[in-house]
Amino acid sequence: METKKVNKVSALATMDAFARWARLKKYRIEVTYGVYVFSPMEKVVFWTLFCFLFTVTSFAAVVYAQRNLLLLIRYAAAVLVNGGSGSGVVSNLMPRSTGAAYSVARSGVTSLAETMGSAANSQVP
Repeated sequence: METKKVNKVSALATMDAFARWARLKKYRIEVTYGVYVFSPMEKVVFWTLFCFLFTVTSFAAVVYAQRNLLLLIRYAAAVLVNGGSGSGVVSNLMPRSTGAAYSVARSGVTSLAETMGSAANSQVP
């Protein structure tokens, strides 16, 4: 019985602390960006845009964090394997696709215009 009461009190204290923190963050944003002088409708628009941008940014960070972290780890491993020299590392990390605007090869970066310059002109009858 005592343990449940202690857990309930600590949960309420944690929620209270979080609510206080959130109120302080909201106050800080309102004071920093002058939201406190907005009309109620302007506040609705501001907080709607703020929440939307925060959600989109958070979602992108979560979705792309694993890919970017793996790319950084691969780059660091490639630099370590090459003895600290970063030459030629990027070409080993980037995917080689034929439809890309730039193709990364051992000889360097070739633009799409340079690649297509040697192609036959299909527009001439």
